[in-house]
Amino acid sequence: MSNEEKKQEASSTSPPPSSPPWVELPLEITANILQRLGTIDILESAQRVCTTWLKVCHDPAMWRVVDLKCVVFSSEVARLLEKMCCNAVHRSQGQLLKISIENFGNQHLLNYIAARSSQLRHLRLVKCYNRLSGGLAAAAKNFPFLEELHIYFTSVSKDDIEIVGRSCPLLKSFILHENRFDKLRFPPSSQDNDKALAIARSMPELRHLALIENSLTNEGLQAILDGCPHLESLDLRCCCCIDLEGDLGRRCRQQIVDLKHPRDSTCDYEFHHKIRH
Repeated sequence: MSNEEKKQEASSTSPPPSSPPWVELPLEITANILQRLGTIDILESAQRVCTTWLKVCHDPAMWRVVDLKCVVFSSEVARLLEKMCCNAVHRSQGQLLKISIENFGNQHLLNYIAARSSQLRHLRLVKCYNRLSGGLAAAAKNFPFLEELHIYFTSVSKDDIEIVGRSCPLLKSFILHENRFDKLRFPPSSQDNDKALAIARSMPELRHLALIENSLTNEGLQAILDGCPHLESLDLRCCCCIDLEGDLGRRCRQQIVDLKHPRDSTCDYEFHHKIRH
């Protein structure tokens, strides 16, 4: 028997290569590992590794938390992320509890999320600017269990806020950092209590409120303290129309456990480089 024939005989009798060790892990452990990768890595890489991972990546429980960020905005990247977001929401099969979208998104995407995520508890919108165009109010009607709404550099109106408050009675945490482009049209010296009054009228169960760079005055703050009696933390950094030197300041210090004043440092704030002092 030639050497070549011996090699062929040996290869025909040798056992097939074993599966990679990670394939043998229990599915719940595999899911726990993959969830640490993040939405983009799961959709773009992990689910293509093997059929076992693909199966796990289609489990609705994998999609209870979705976090998508467009680091550098472009229309092409935004469209890709919107498609990914819709894919993740679809896979959740109504089990989505928390979603964060940053630097992309529009009213159509928000409507898509709202129509399929009635169990949503946490919604975070960052740098959507004017692209939602009133869509928040319509979407909020499908979020009866929403507990946290955090909005940064995204335009919302007083009507949006009031409808959110009426539609989401379990809302406990609300963050609103005004759209920086609005600040160019309405400088910090302007005064506007409309949004503060909308909060006071419609969000009585709030525990945590942040109004960064808001143009509310003492009148608006007084309304919030009256209308939101359960407030535990209040962030008023860079709200330059607020004066906490008198009786109102004393009331804030008595009523609020964690109070951040208008001139307090923003060093620990994730978007401090965007704030106009």
